[in-house]
Amino acid sequence: MSESGALRREVPPLTGALPSQCRHDVDSLRRFIDEASSRSRATAPADPSDFREVLLTGATGFLGRFLLLDLLRRNPKLTVTCIVRADDADHALARIQAALEEAEIRDDELAPRIRALAGDIHLPRFGLEPPDFADLCERMDAVYHLAASLSVATPYVALRETNVLSIRAVLDLCLTTRLKHIFFTSTMGIFPEYFCGFANEYSGSRITHQMQPDIASMKRAFPLGLLGYPWTKVVVEQALLHATRAGVPVALFRLPHTNVASTGFGNADDVAVRTVASVVDVGRMPEGFTLQWSHAAVDVVSGTMAAISLNPDRRFTIYQYSEDPPLGYEMQLADLGLYYRTVPYEAFKRACLARGERSPLHGFWHLIDHGAPYWFSGDATAPSLRVCNRALRADCPDPIQWPSAYIILQSSLDWLQAHRDRWPYRIPESRLDYDGLESRAESLAREYDVPFDVAFPAWKLEGLRRFVQALAAPEARVRIERHGYIAFDLTRRLRNNASLEAEYRRRPEIAAQDVRRPVFIVGINRTGTTLLHRLMSRDPRFWTLSGYEYVEPVPAGGDDAPPPGSAEDPRRAFAEELLNASGIVDMFKGVHHFDVNEPEEDLGLLRMVFAAWGATIWFHIPDFARWLAGMDMSESYAFHRRAMQNYTHQRRQRRNGGGGQWVLKAPFHLFELESLIAAYPDALFIQTHREPAEFMGSWCSLADRICSLSCHPRPSDDLGAEQLEFMSRMLDRAVEFRTGHPELEDRWMDLSYYDLVKDPMAMVARIYDRFGWPLEEEAAVAMEDWFEVQAAHRQREERHTYDLAAFNLTREKVDAAFSRYRDFLSREGHRSPLVP
Repeated sequence: MSESGALRREVPPLTGALPSQCRHDVDSLRRFIDEASSRSRATAPADPSDFREVLLTGATGFLGRFLLLDLLRRNPKLTVTCIVRADDADHALARIQAALEEAEIRDDELAPRIRALAGDIHLPRFGLEPPDFADLCERMDAVYHLAASLSVATPYVALRETNVLSIRAVLDLCLTTRLKHIFFTSTMGIFPEYFCGFANEYSGSRITHQMQPDIASMKRAFPLGLLGYPWTKVVVEQALLHATRAGVPVALFRLPHTNVASTGFGNADDVAVRTVASVVDVGRMPEGFTLQWSHAAVDVVSGTMAAISLNPDRRFTIYQYSEDPPLGYEMQLADLGLYYRTVPYEAFKRACLARGERSPLHGFWHLIDHGAPYWFSGDATAPSLRVCNRALRADCPDPIQWPSAYIILQSSLDWLQAHRDRWPYRIPESRLDYDGLESRAESLAREYDVPFDVAFPAWKLEGLRRFVQALAAPEARVRIERHGYIAFDLTRRLRNNASLEAEYRRRPEIAAQDVRRPVFIVGINRTGTTLLHRLMSRDPRFWTLSGYEYVEPVPAGGDDAPPPGSAEDPRRAFAEELLNASGIVDMFKGVHHFDVNEPEEDLGLLRMVFAAWGATIWFHIPDFARWLAGMDMSESYAFHRRAMQNYTHQRRQRRNGGGGQWVLKAPFHLFELESLIAAYPDALFIQTHREPAEFMGSWCSLADRICSLSCHPRPSDDLGAEQLEFMSRMLDRAVEFRTGHPELEDRWMDLSYYDLVKDPMAMVARIYDRFGWPLEEEAAVAMEDWFEVQAAHRQREERHTYDLAAFNLTREKVDAAFSRYRDFLSREGHRSPLVP
């Protein structure tokens, strides 16, 4: 049997009788195909690997502009001819370029391989003269048919000319001279269960591999005189499946609800976008409103279409889209600091109607009213959980990286802020609001079924209140465009508190986990702590916390979640997204290498309870710093230990019960050693040391970068004086603790930064000898291999440059500020670790 026949067998027939008008159109198209194929002696189609020229309809549309570039980038020998309704070829090309420029994706290097052709998909042969159409029939290898009216709430009869009958010209082209591939964009919206968000009576539904929609269900959900759009797609699908009998290679791409690119560029005409815009417009949100719709980025959709269509080993006919983003929970507008009052649907509608024609939903209420019982039911479910995308994953040669809902929403906000003059609706403004965050915490406690006052005791909320209050102060100089990022980070911490409490209740054995003799690397910033931490992490005797584990301490999904730490752990991808979106990677270039799979500072656990000294570096919040200095951190460190019990439980589950000793690292622990030792009475400490006049220049430069990410710049003199006081006070606190606890000195090891950089393995050997740990050969080799790779990487990257004088600091000022610390080290009776 031919390949097309084998593929055709995998697509089951429709169940149920089509409405008479649809059935008439299917029959008419089938006759057209039969007649065209019987009079044509078309030769075999080209193999996708041999495509040289293809035809694209809808190139100026939301999806078409992205697909155009993806095809050209994937196949450097390919030319794409675009049929565009225009006065002439120049006008057609201008329209294409304008569409690319609007999305800010124009690529002049690809322009020579774009051909524009003025034509009309509604007309026979696209309205071309017979010689011109014959020329197309000779040159084309495939047709990508995207052009369609996307007006969902329009009667079938009003859409059939554009969405149905236009396929005739495509079929005529593909059945003449030689057979040509047809790649057609359908929609997942042909399934009532998808359209209705799998809510209410569809809550148990699934859309299986190569599935066809149930016609009886479509008739109930899609009245032909109201919602004609899905019917037009079903009709064309049936015609194209019939065309496979004539040997035409067909791929049907059932696309998800797509209204935004991963860059944030959005489709202002999309009904879901208009709904959100209406929420912003009236400041009210209908009860049950959810963002649990498909968040498929159009550029990812276009990339998969291009990859599959050019794959010579393509096996399937129908490609159903079900994005699987790395975020295991539902996003809310409030997560980005967009707080709107929830009201009954009718109250929301009245508020919108009062806006008249200014409302983004003006003219859409017949569609919204039809879908509201499902969309705003509170029962909508993510399509990724209900749609089989086996064919998509099997035939796309590249891994499919769907951006999470957070990235899509935050990118959209960023785009709107940068393109205010081009957006037709009111711009949403994120804000930092304690009451809004507390309300979100209450909803998270309900979501995770945990007592609010247990997950969020008063001392945590007080830290949150103080922090938000400090950020709102004028002296903080926080940039408005960063409010969404900050609000999301705070909400994420609230979610982590709720999920951790739920995990403790689900797994009571966590409370019995013993965190034995943890090692804390507590050298001050810029003294080699990251180098030492990552070196020691190569020894399997130690456990370290990777960056992704701080993002979500408990993987979403409960018992159905992949094992924590496994290659399938979705937290890795989400952490990578957050890292790239934050701007931190670029900010730290040449200073600190970020990798979500590498150990990072456990300060993230204290950030979860809004009591971390690091916040005073990210933001200029002196009131919050003063509050931190005067508070008892014992509860915060008790939380830290409890969180570490959770991680210990995860490790022992992964290692089938084996032991392990934690190595943690955070310079700011030096501020709170009394609270730390109370939480971890058997802790061990490694303190790295470097000449203060050297690390202060590096630190001030880094602190300046960190603060500038979210705040307006401050005078460098002020920053220098502030950081000199801050860092010297931190080391003074450490000296005070060590001199006050001589009984603990046998648990400390002091290490010179200079010795560590000169011969890291020798220093590792000293540490192991100091604490009586065996250094196995396997661990030593792993450390040496890692260090060689890092050294090569450091040689390639641009080095971090800094100067004390830039911050109005001198060696004399620095030495004076750190005199107590320097005196302490000189009294130790051995070579000072400050000596190079």
